Amino acid sequence: MDDVAAEASFPIHSSERTWGPLAVFGNTASAAIATWCFITGGFVAYYVDAGPGSIAIIAGTLIGVFISLLAALPPATRYGVEAVRSTRPTLGVRGSWLTLALVLVILVGWNSVLTIFLGRSGAETLHALGVVDSPDGKALVVAIGLLSCAAVIGLLWKGPSTLRLAGPAIAITVMALALVMMVFLLAEFGWDRIFSAPALAPLPDRSTNYMIVIELGIAGAVAWWPYIGSLTRHSRSTRTAVAPSILGLGLLMGIVLSIGLFAAVVVPASAGNPTLFMIEAGGPALGVVALGFMVLANVGTTMVGVYACALALKQVRGIDRAISWRTASLVSILPVVVVLVLFADPFMDHYGTFLAFAGVTLGPVCGLQIVDYFILRRQRLSIHGLYDDDNPTYRYVGGFNPAGFVALAAGIATYLLMLDPVNFVPGTQAFSWLSATAPAAVASGLVYYVIMRAAPGLLRPSLATTASPGTPAPARATDPDPDSGPRVASPTS
Repeated sequence: MDDVAAEASFPIHSSERTWGPLAVFGNTASAAIATWCFITGGFVAYYVDAGPGSIAIIAGTLIGVFISLLAALPPATRYGVEAVRSTRPTLGVRGSWLTLALVLVILVGWNSVLTIFLGRSGAETLHALGVVDSPDGKALVVAIGLLSCAAVIGLLWKGPSTLRLAGPAIAITVMALALVMMVFLLAEFGWDRIFSAPALAPLPDRSTNYMIVIELGIAGAVAWWPYIGSLTRHSRSTRTAVAPSILGLGLLMGIVLSIGLFAAVVVPASAGNPTLFMIEAGGPALGVVALGFMVLANVGTTMVGVYACALALKQVRGIDRAISWRTASLVSILPVVVVLVLFADPFMDHYGTFLAFAGVTLGPVCGLQIVDYFILRRQRLSIHGLYDDDNPTYRYVGGFNPAGFVALAAGIATYLLMLDPVNFVPGTQAFSWLSATAPAAVASGLVYYVIMRAAPGLLRPSLATTASPGTPAPARATDPDPDSGPRVASPTS
């Protein structure tokens, strides 16, 4: 793979895409499996017991992955573009700055969750193993978090090609460690005790409890939208990316979420994290397994997050020209360090709100993209329009597509009507049957379709300059002059 393309805003040409199914699965799985699964599993335990809860969280996760894959994967695998760039047809060349801001906030948020949780869990694990006297020292938590940040930067220092090799290795190791955790839970508590344990604090309405769990899965999986765009563009084709992405981001993530749920219902004090009572019951050997899981899982996911964040930054032409890949990676990790050092406690106290934020914002973004790409443009995009800021294809009104912003506002309003994302309280009984993220995506897509059809002047100039996905684009240099204009990629199916 050409790291010039992978590190910059350029599309990746079909001849440069080297990831097969294993690489796609490895990197999506290493992105999805982390100790945040234990946090979400702990949330699920409050509403639903282990059996129905595991089914609901897996179902919600698969629904969310379906939505985010349908929006981000086709442009990424056919045209070699990442997620932020792919929103230019819906929001405009300047309007896509909004999705850049959303992506940066969400990616920094995920990376902060992982880094803080690793620092805390690492300190508690080292204390349980007798390595340190107390797990409560903030300095130790910060030190462990900073070491994980340094490891991530070290892995990415040579460029994104590291992901192709490190991702599958980390994913396979983490899956093996997760299996050990599941075996321990079964040996220690048994299926009967796990499935007979009640939910910790369910709401009076049974259907609302189930839908909150499904919504947690949908919102968490929709938050993978920027990861999907950044990773699957390396895939050799669309077909080789779909199944591995569903398995890695959907099914496998849902299974690890269930491990957190099982741990939380039988040991409520664990909040879904099985590592501490594994050490207490199994001794140092299982303690090493638990610590290894935390380190590998969190470093692997953070590595993918920093890559996606740096790539999103370089979608701005001025930033792309001004800073190198290494600088972009450092800039992407610095906000995580700030949150770790200064705001760790208040940030983690509002984890549920952060998770809902992804559904509030990215659900409507996905709805826009799905309608625009499949219905209005019929899977045809203009590479020149995506990469040339002066090209009229996606400039609309001063660089902003008013239809996209009106539809986005409608989607956000729909979500807020269905669910209060701060207190996680349903706003209407319809939530119990529809969730919040899915209706938000449908509403934004529907409003977008109506406006674009009612104002054909917005759509017609774009279609006039659009090529079919099967039409080869002009050849490009492999190491272009940054001032010579955008590189173009030949779409591939």
